[in-house]
Amino acid sequence: MERCKRLCVAAVSLSLFTLSAAASHAALSSPTDTRVSFQVSGPAGLKIEGSTGELQVVDDGTNLTVTIPLANLTTGISLRDKHMKDYLETAKYPTATLTVARGALKIPAAGAVEADAPGTLSLHGQTKPVSVHYDSKWDGSVFATHGRVHLLMTDFGITVPSYLGVTVKPDVDVNANFKVTGS
Repeated sequence: MERCKRLCVAAVSLSLFTLSAAASHAALSSPTDTRVSFQVSGPAGLKIEGSTGELQVVDDGTNLTVTIPLANLTTGISLRDKHMKDYLETAKYPTATLTVARGALKIPAAGAVEADAPGTLSLHGQTKPVSVHYDSKWDGSVFATHGRVHLLMTDFGITVPSYLGVTVKPDVDVNANFKVTGS
């Protein structure tokens, strides 16, 4: 469960970052084809994956802020979803927020770009610096963006999940994919 939380956090962070990269271009639409996913692992090849399609992006001209509601993260198993939300304390900490300075993003004028950018992630009541690896393609009207981040749940004060003697690793890999229209 803890791993699920970390993954959820990482996914949120990654989504926020990738959205930030795309949004640094002028006048972007709301994101479409959005998918934020996370993956944690445990013993004997255990892999837990979760996802959400919900996120919001705000561009204030200086920073891009991506917010992901955590209550709608799902793993495909309702009991596991409940445990994940308990570890993430979604009632107390309902969102994960990634903030990236627009100046830190490389935005393709045409073609594609792959880069890393620093940002800050607020998750589970903690705000920490993060690095997001992203790639973005611009076809003249649409940015197709993918971002990823690797996090440790414990860095954000999240207890590593354990259920019936099975404990996941504290590492969480988060991926985000989305498209935005720019002008």
